[in-house]
Amino acid sequence: MRVSKYHILVLLSLVCSSCIEPFQPVIEESQEVLVINGVITDRPGIHQVTISRSTPYNDPLFNPVSGCVVRVEDDRGNIAVYEETDLGIYEANLNASFLDINKSYSLLVITLDGDEYQSNYDTLLACPPIDTLYYEVESQGTSNPEVTYHGIQFLSELTGSANASMNFRWQLVETWEYNSAARANLIWYGGPLIPVLADSINTCYMTEPINGLYSASTRYLSENRLKRNKLNYVSNETPRIKLKYSLLVKQQSLTNEIYNYWEKIKSQTGNGGGLYETQPSSTVGNIFNTRNPEEKVLGCFYATQQQSKRLTFRSDFDFIVPGFTCELDTANSLWELGSDFPYLLYSLDPLGVGPPYLNGPRFCFDCQLKGGVNEKPDYW
Repeated sequence: MRVSKYHILVLLSLVCSSCIEPFQPVIEESQEVLVINGVITDRPGIHQVTISRSTPYNDPLFNPVSGCVVRVEDDRGNIAVYEETDLGIYEANLNASFLDINKSYSLLVITLDGDEYQSNYDTLLACPPIDTLYYEVESQGTSNPEVTYHGIQFLSELTGSANASMNFRWQLVETWEYNSAARANLIWYGGPLIPVLADSINTCYMTEPINGLYSASTRYLSENRLKRNKLNYVSNETPRIKLKYSLLVKQQSLTNEIYNYWEKIKSQTGNGGGLYETQPSSTVGNIFNTRNPEEKVLGCFYATQQQSKRLTFRSDFDFIVPGFTCELDTANSLWELGSDFPYLLYSLDPLGVGPPYLNGPRFCFDCQLKGGVNEKPDYW
């Protein structure tokens, strides 16, 4: 029988399609590993330790461990006791006398089962201030040669003494101003129309921590100095830099042991989160079971001095940054809308009170339904 090229192509397509199976990564990891995370800084106030158990990678949840005894001891024998304020969350209000540069601290946790976990002592090293925090306009190519993203790259610089920490980690929090996709001037609850101030629901402020691991070291440099240290990149894929943007940078000092821990996590996650974005990495930290050192314990406890700097600016870029969009309908009377009250509307009547009305989902008009708040931050 003669086989045509057509039959060969059909056969190959059937074979290839039958071989495609969903990828299921093999995780050789107990789903009940204890996870302990905590940090102590030089700043008086509330300090926190979280205790949980790991969950499957495809169902990442905070699985709290309650009822533990938690305390922190310094290298001079002073002890601070933490109280459970929520399931798996333990807090202590530490005063300035307990917190000091070059003191070392260790965490002790005793579970309800009587298991005892302790961290290595970690030293609170001096952290130099952030000299400069700035951004540069930068374009980034994509896999599609016809598509290029435009945005801004944040950078920082520091200069430290020989006695200060030479290892650093940065935690970032962004705040950005945005507008709802459409403005409303009326709200309808089924009775008389009520005027609404558009500004009260049109302009909001979103504050979120930035995912990602940002760390660097000067240990192998000739001086304790970092220039053009890259932080986060914000592109014009979202409205974040359309109006006004603020970045808060918290710079932390790290010992060699803790710096190496964060570098291992960064290497494992590719600095982008990935599979372990919402739960701890499988990297072992500095905490161990005092009676069973072979038990695997995730997370770490460390001490740090923290320096902060904020950069706030109003956007004025040559590239286009899109805003939120929404599809709206036009109603010639209120009775066309239905009974899913309340309705936010924009009157197209010259007097601003009558039909026709622009209408759509409430999130089109109320920016708070996008997750932000309409209260302007103090630093704005």
